[in-house]
Amino acid sequence: MASSFLARRVFAPSLRRMTTTASTSEFKRHLVEEEVHAGSTWVNWRRISIFVAVPAVLVCAWNAWEKEKEHAAHGRGEFVPYNHLRVRSKPFPWGDGNHSLFHNSHANALPEGYEDEIEE
Repeated sequence: MASSFLARRVFAPSLRRMTTTASTSEFKRHLVEEEVHAGSTWVNWRRISIFVAVPAVLVCAWNAWEKEKEHAAHGRGEFVPYNHLRVRSKPFPWGDGNHSLFHNSHANALPEGYEDEIEE
């Protein structure tokens, strides 16, 4: 009985003060301040996007293009018929059953070798 009296008379008012929310006018004022702040920061983000992000993407694209040109210049390696690669336990359900769905005759080898090197 005494503990419920203490809870209602002593602790409840202090808990109520700690858990009360801001008044409606304070909340509206906070929203207006936030809107003013957001109004000034979108210009900075637009400038960052235009002057930092777009050039960074262009530099990365140029770098990838140059690296790919270097890679294509030295050609592909010699075909080595490893046993664990290009295993066909059953044929693919399309075409002749030996080519993968997105087969590239220059980059993807068949079990016998590259298509342009296979003698028929």
